[in-house]
Amino acid sequence: MNEQELLKQIDEQTKNIEIPDSISPENMKRMLDEQAGNENHFDSHTAKHNRFIRRFSAVACVALCIIGGVTAISLSNRSLNISKQDTSSVQSNEESAAEAYDEMDMQSNEEKTIDESENADTEKGLVSQSSLQSPSSYDAYYETLTAAFQEYYDSLATVTNEDGMFYEESAVDSISGETPTEAPAMMESAEEEKQAFADNTVTNSAAKDMTGSGNRDMGEGSVEDTSAAKEFSTTNTQEKMVDEGDIIKTDGTYIYKVISKFNNDTGYNEQKLTITETDNGNLKLLSTIDLSGLIQKSDSIYTEFHEFYLYKDYILLMYTKTNYEEDHNTTETCITIYNIKDKKNPKQLKTLTQSGWYESSRISDGFLYTISNFHDANLDTKTPYTNYIPSINGRTVECQDIYYPRDIFVQTTYVVTSVDLSHPQDFTDTKAIPTNGGDVYVSDSSIYFYATSYRRVTQTEIIKLDYNKGELTPGESAIIAGYLYGSFALSEYNDYLRIVATIPANNISLLREEIAINWVGEAAQKSAVDITTSNSTTNDIATEDILIKEDVNVLYILDQNMRLTGKISGIAPGETIYSARFMGDIGYFVTFKNMDPLFSVDLSDPANPKILGQLKIPGFSNYLHPYGDGLLLGLGEEYDPNTMNYLGLKLSMFDINDPTDVTEQDKYIIENSAYSEVQHNHKALMIDANKNLFGFVYAGEHETHYNYTYYFVTYTYDKQKGFIETARYEVNCSQEEQPEMVRGVYIGDYLYLTTNKGITSYEIGSTNPISQIYFK
Repeated sequence: MNEQELLKQIDEQTKNIEIPDSISPENMKRMLDEQAGNENHFDSHTAKHNRFIRRFSAVACVALCIIGGVTAISLSNRSLNISKQDTSSVQSNEESAAEAYDEMDMQSNEEKTIDESENADTEKGLVSQSSLQSPSSYDAYYETLTAAFQEYYDSLATVTNEDGMFYEESAVDSISGETPTEAPAMMESAEEEKQAFADNTVTNSAAKDMTGSGNRDMGEGSVEDTSAAKEFSTTNTQEKMVDEGDIIKTDGTYIYKVISKFNNDTGYNEQKLTITETDNGNLKLLSTIDLSGLIQKSDSIYTEFHEFYLYKDYILLMYTKTNYEEDHNTTETCITIYNIKDKKNPKQLKTLTQSGWYESSRISDGFLYTISNFHDANLDTKTPYTNYIPSINGRTVECQDIYYPRDIFVQTTYVVTSVDLSHPQDFTDTKAIPTNGGDVYVSDSSIYFYATSYRRVTQTEIIKLDYNKGELTPGESAIIAGYLYGSFALSEYNDYLRIVATIPANNISLLREEIAINWVGEAAQKSAVDITTSNSTTNDIATEDILIKEDVNVLYILDQNMRLTGKISGIAPGETIYSARFMGDIGYFVTFKNMDPLFSVDLSDPANPKILGQLKIPGFSNYLHPYGDGLLLGLGEEYDPNTMNYLGLKLSMFDINDPTDVTEQDKYIIENSAYSEVQHNHKALMIDANKNLFGFVYAGEHETHYNYTYYFVTYTYDKQKGFIETARYEVNCSQEEQPEMVRGVYIGDYLYLTTNKGITSYEIGSTNPISQIYFK
């Protein structure tokens, strides 16, 4: 069949397919536009580029729906045995369908070598589990990479079923070359730098080890400081004692804020870091660090500033620098360290570099852990090694510091470094881990890389890297069925990793919506899986066609060696996971289709997790946050369950005193609201449950399609009165002025609202400004 005949057949078989409203081009574009709030873009050109990509992605998603709706996916060339499963009021007879899908996942990967010792795990639904290994030499590593890349490239072949339809299983990133670059020169001599570090002695290291916090005893989501004389907000983090970078920090006296403005005269985006002194609402700008001075301004150099840390008397600035050249590009993550003991005269101390685009970072127990994404590898030739092996401070990573899983895919290499912040002159340890890309979750002892592959089945590979006092120790890797909605879908507790994943309908892996499969017809049953044996063949191999009609969800528990300990299958058929929060031995997660079931799960016995209860309410929560004893705050969206019309942003307060009987104690719908960055970026939320205060920015009803009115709102919660909006501030900014840069922090009884333009102070709950400063 030639290309024209194939296109004609596609057109004939798809022209009558009705695209669901939820994935129409207009709604997909809106959803992807709103997703922009999940990232901090310091460069306006990059923001415009990303908006273009999102619009292109929307079109691609719709095309995928059309093709996927008439595609029978051939998932296994082995017989499939489905074991009957007992059911309960929550785990319905759909569970057997999920178990079948788990078995199918494992069998479809039969070509991957799995030791006999691992069969027990794979039979329980864990596709595979293996240790990481290091190459014996750079040459051996090159052979491993080229073989893996070829295998991955071969796996991208078009799959055709008996109807002549096809789908593209995956896509591969372009490969470009990279040559080593020297680390940026230090601003001071070695002796001056050494003395500067020596002078920076901190007497109360235990008290201010993690930037300080007014969020004491809140459980997950805060960084603790038991010595703070004055309450103040901190970055909202996933783990209690693991700090995360942000665009704003405060230590209870000073506010540190990154601002970004486009200069029409120079044509460059100018980034600055400001230090402002506060005194009971009064403001005084002490100094401004011109971050643009860190690089040479050139059309061939692009720099994106991501976030920074405040640690004792240091500011650590995290940014990416890309040098565009004719034949190749070089990208490196930079960590520039400032001594801010003298707030009026910050002093640049040193810049550390590592290959790749900045991915994420954390500070834990006095060490900075930085993760970059090195994807500019070039496998055309074996040498120079720097073409495909990352570098740190201009030095190629040693072989013994490279670790890769058995089923290696050449998409990217994560570079992980540690820095001792008591003496941050160089990296303490380094590891390089080739993976399939993806994202990162960091607990208080381990870094987990997770990446979903969309091949014959949807699978997520998870690689573990332990850390302790700067030492990085590679662990094990595992592959599970399904995809994860984000980092909050994982949680490590008492050496066990808990995961909630969604197995997508009909394996249309890039979408979370149910896809109408028109050709299934009257023969389709109500179960989540239809299994039909086909007499036809694909590539002369008899196949079984497994049609997943509905999304199904699974909870996995893995031990410290990444082996499956327990799981719950078949949760909420037809729905997908939108948020999760793990609190000790109890986990909560939200699924959504047209109602919002909030599930509570008992995780106290890792081998036998149990669903305790479920609460069904309209809408869904994108984000869950513990809010004092027995309360769980949800932030998300409200929908009419009958018409599925959007009603606005919703606040929910759940009573979780009895996990077997969770109730929605109160809800509050923000009228005329469109979206909020906090739905996709937890760091955009200012929150302190002990102070009974939280606030965030949201977009109100738009005057035109791309022109919103933005507001920063603050709330308290009363068990009798419910949610109380204490103040609403209209924020004067447009999409081009980056509303995601708007943040609020509190110090004592005062709120400080910051934008790219300046800072305004108020008494908490009042809209009458006390003081205001403007950034130049």
